[in-house]
Amino acid sequence: MSKLKKRAFKLVLLLIAALCLLCGCDTSEYILNEDTFFLVMTNMQYYPSQYVGKTIEADLFMYTVTDIYGNEYQCAVRKCSSGYGCNCGADMVIGFVLEYDGELPEPKNQSEDTNDKAWVHVRGTINSAEFPDITIHSYDSDGNVIEGVNETLKMLVLYAEEVTEIEDYSGLSYYVTE
Repeated sequence: MSKLKKRAFKLVLLLIAALCLLCGCDTSEYILNEDTFFLVMTNMQYYPSQYVGKTIEADLFMYTVTDIYGNEYQCAVRKCSSGYGCNCGADMVIGFVLEYDGELPEPKNQSEDTNDKAWVHVRGTINSAEFPDITIHSYDSDGNVIEGVNETLKMLVLYAEEVTEIEDYSGLSYYVTE
């Protein structure tokens, strides 16, 4: 590569870096909304280490997951199409296991396909790229346990600094697909 091409390449890189700084392309914080939720969450599943130390902010509903041993995990999630994070063919929840020093709202209408949930705004940090080992029973499309078949959930732990209940969740989608 000629000196002129190298100089031009360096100039382009500098311009891109300057534009990112000026435009606020800061990736130390991820604000998940209706348009970005599914894409960012999917990326977190495949590249969790790039989110370690990052602040995450999202509107989710409370959900309790009970593993095959009876351990309960308080989670903040959305529901997504079957196939994501689940091999059983049933729809799945996608979100975070919450670690929070305060009191968390109880899940509401957890087993119903309805938007009437205990919605919360969470803000916190991902401190580890490791997924907790949460093994759950697999279910068929009618909601019955498939004997002898288990699934492992992949949800990162969000160390929440803030959990605020959302009263008006009419603009939020219970079910996300893209």
